[in-house]
Amino acid sequence: MRRWKLLVIMGTLSWACQKATPPRAAARPHTLQPAAIARLIVDDDIVDREGWAADVAVALRQADQPATLDAVCQVLAILEQESGYQADPVVPGLGRVVHAELDSVFGKLGPAAAPVRSALLDAVAPGQDQSFEARLSKVRTEAEADRLYREIVAFHQARVPGITRLMSVLAPDLIERHNPITTAGSMQVSVRWVSERPEHSDQDIDELREWLYTRQGGVVAGTARLFETADYAEPIHRFADYNAGAYASRNAGFQARLSTLTGEELVRDGDLLRYGDNGRVRRGDSNSLRAMLAFAAQYAPQLSEAQVRGDAMLEKTAAFAQTPTYEAVSEAFRQKMGRDPAEAIIPKVELQSPKFSRPLTTEWFAQNVDRRYQACRVRGRR
Repeated sequence: MRRWKLLVIMGTLSWACQKATPPRAAARPHTLQPAAIARLIVDDDIVDREGWAADVAVALRQADQPATLDAVCQVLAILEQESGYQADPVVPGLGRVVHAELDSVFGKLGPAAAPVRSALLDAVAPGQDQSFEARLSKVRTEAEADRLYREIVAFHQARVPGITRLMSVLAPDLIERHNPITTAGSMQVSVRWVSERPEHSDQDIDELREWLYTRQGGVVAGTARLFETADYAEPIHRFADYNAGAYASRNAGFQARLSTLTGEELVRDGDLLRYGDNGRVRRGDSNSLRAMLAFAAQYAPQLSEAQVRGDAMLEKTAAFAQTPTYEAVSEAFRQKMGRDPAEAIIPKVELQSPKFSRPLTTEWFAQNVDRRYQACRVRGRR
């Protein structure tokens, strides 16, 4: 009997000690210092590897991301893919590309093309001995092309100050909208995306562009862009979003569910609405929006047309995944297929750029970045 009492007493004391002992705090993830990040950069020809590593550490900190092996390798994989660690990468044949773009632009003017082109590009800026046209053929990097474009604009603005003042009132963003350089820096970030960030909203666009051509500026902006999107189980979907746009992989998965439920053949491009070159929603219903409305009529009559349209407007945000339309489509898929839908799929997007010598896709981009990312993780575990 005493043995039983002893066991009860010991058990009570043990339970009391467990209750009194505070639970262990969750282990903090192991983070890498710049020296360790530098060792993950494989190319021996890279200038100032330690400087790149320090900038990656700064960029992750500003993006509120711990510098774990996983996070570091995601950033390094994008850097390798986009520029090979060059703050302002050389684009082979960029001069030819610029002239081909000019031919396309001026060609739309018909008979006026030649005199307009001559008026704009045959001029010689003060301190130069060549025309703008000749100098354009020699640009090697996007920064050179960007600066020359802005120089041409400033030159002609000075010659017609009255019209310049009028245009600054009627169309203040006209010059920026027509700048042929839309992505910049070592991680090829959209200039428009960076300019719309709250921390840059009051910054002069020329200063912002120059900041993107610095090593740290390009890495900071690119890292912020990389981690703005959904927290996917597989980083390859984040890489796809980096190329195709925020939440494109999640939305492509949503489009796949819609196709299954409605029988509509939808392109899984990650865009539920129609967008113009300026990134703004265009008029007219997209095929995906029509499929969303058809789904509501067939499966979820409680969803009004206004609800569906309002939910679709949130497609470029995290909030879309909590909308009634998104949840209804996912639940209907579970009921019909007897399984959970795929969280995301790589969107089917063909990449358009005069810089490409062959057709490329978002899938190609995501797979190449993922291969670099996986190799980096292997190096980090050695």
